[in-house]
Amino acid sequence: MNWITEIQNINYIAVAIATITSYVLGFTWYHWAVFGEAWASALGMTKEEADNTEGLGGAFIISLISGLTKSLCIGLLMAAANISGVLNGAFFGAIVATVFIFTSLGYYNGFARTSSKLTLINSAHGIVELTLIGAIIGIFS
Repeated sequence: MNWITEIQNINYIAVAIATITSYVLGFTWYHWAVFGEAWASALGMTKEEADNTEGLGGAFIISLISGLTKSLCIGLLMAAANISGVLNGAFFGAIVATVFIFTSLGYYNGFARTSSKLTLINSAHGIVELTLIGAIIGIFS
């Protein structure tokens, strides 16, 4: 397999859309009205603390970069494996997220004695995120 060729096969419009979708999902997922209250509670934060975005500029930038790198990686892997279509892409993203995100957060947070509620909220976000990224990449494949 020639990785350079596979990089050329990535649909970069799909990657851009998936990146933006990832960012919007994060904003929505952790909004107080969705899972934000449960997330903040699991961290021992008040609504005021959770709403305070002062000093979080770097975190927002990393969030965008994270979505971009995940979208590029899923796009590259799907191109290399010749995976196309919305359902195949969604399934691929869900499997990757379950294997790498859910299992990693499960044992990291288990040893850190972090709330299982926090682990589930963050893991579910990762699974939904990569499922959406895979579906979007698959639509354009």
